Amino acid sequence: MTPGLPTASHPHLARRFNLLQATALNMTNMVGIGPFITIPLLMSALGGPQAMIGWLIAMLIAIPDGMVWSELGAAMPGSGGSYLYLREAFGRETFGRLMAFLFIWQFIFSGPLEIASGIIGFIQYSGYFLPNLTTLGRNLLATGMASPRSGSCIEKPMPSPKSP
Repeated sequence: MTPGLPTASHPHLARRFNLLQATALNMTNMVGIGPFITIPLLMSALGGPQAMIGWLIAMLIAIPDGMVWSELGAAMPGSGGSYLYLREAFGRETFGRLMAFLFIWQFIFSGPLEIASGIIGFIQYSGYFLPNLTTLGRNLLATGMASPRSGSCIEKPMPSPKSP
């Protein structure tokens, strides 16, 4: 049997989150849709190649950030990510519970805003691909994009086990 593969008696999640994946995840969290909305403004304000300095600074921040998250994941394996790290860093019985709670609370608040900004960016860029799209069409496209995401939050009932 190959090590690391789950068996029927001991299923587990394979941990394959290394530096590359951690850096990519943090870059998407840090960068998000913002640059795609603001790049035209930045390029017109800076006049060209100077905008690359911002990308180089972002790279110098994102790579160490990915390394930190990789180390945290290796030092404290388990599910929960930032929740787990905050709880352990500030103590399970003291401020750790508060910090972990505040992280989840702000995530519940900021998560929908991040999704909304992504949809706004997509709709703005859809104008390049669909130039004849009306305002109503853009609103319907945005609604269609947001609907599956909001529906995924609803818990589906589990099927009842079959009786013999």
